[in-house]
Amino acid sequence: MNKNWPKKWNEKLPNFLGDDFFSSFDFLENMDEGSENDNDNNTNNNNKNSKSANNSSMNVDMCELENELLLIFRAPGLMLEDVQIDIYDKTLEISGYIQIDYKGFRPLHSELYQGPVFRKVKLPFPCRHDKMSASYHHGYLYVCLHRLIRTKETLKKLDIHDIEKEG
Repeated sequence: MNKNWPKKWNEKLPNFLGDDFFSSFDFLENMDEGSENDNDNNTNNNNKNSKSANNSSMNVDMCELENELLLIFRAPGLMLEDVQIDIYDKTLEISGYIQIDYKGFRPLHSELYQGPVFRKVKLPFPCRHDKMSASYHHGYLYVCLHRLIRTKETLKKLDIHDIEKEG
């Protein structure tokens, strides 16, 4: 964190952009305090902060090929049975749980995030929710989506009933 950033900045700017806006930055102040401790304590503080900071996101790359999108999420240790993928409008939401298998070993030091993950991705165009596929390989989740193409056959004319004439 920047050493020039004022201490207790959230108290100096009360209600600026709303309370909810500033509450999302509280972990930055704690990270700055942890960096002044020795290495062992610093590791523990960063691990605690990373759990509060990283539990809502996964890194993602998005690629396009004609009418297809490929989203690649970095998620080592993702528990596939817990993954949920939802598409609506031009938004993809993915949630799951990350758990590292130590294969019988006892962890002595841990910096890798474990716990719930959630990511909301804005898509460049609407996608079909009925035609998507996903695969997992070497810690990466690949989600393939197809553009929703509306044609004259898919457009449905809505019959409007005139209540005043009916009754």
